[in-house]
Amino acid sequence: MKKLLEAIIYALVDNKDQVVIVEQEDEDGNVILKISAAESDLGKIIGKSGNTITAVRRIIKAYAMKLKKKVTVEVL
Repeated sequence: MKKLLEAIIYALVDNKDQVVIVEQEDEDGNVILKISAAESDLGKIIGKSGNTITAVRRIIKAYAMKLKKKVTVEVL
C-alpha cells in the first residue's frame, strides 16, 4: 500500500525529495499511512475542498479491501 501511495503522491508534488510516507500498524492490525511533505505541496495533496486527498484515500482503501485490511491515510 505504501508503494501505491508513494506513486500517487509523487505524481502530485513538485518537491519529491521532501515527501515522507510512514507506514505503521496498530494493535488491531489496521494500517496507518502518514504523509508529510513540503509546505508548498500540501495544497496540491489536499486539493480544493479536500477533493484530491479524498480521492487518494478512496483508492488506497479500495486496494486495502482487496488485501482484507483496514487503512487510514493522514496528512501531517
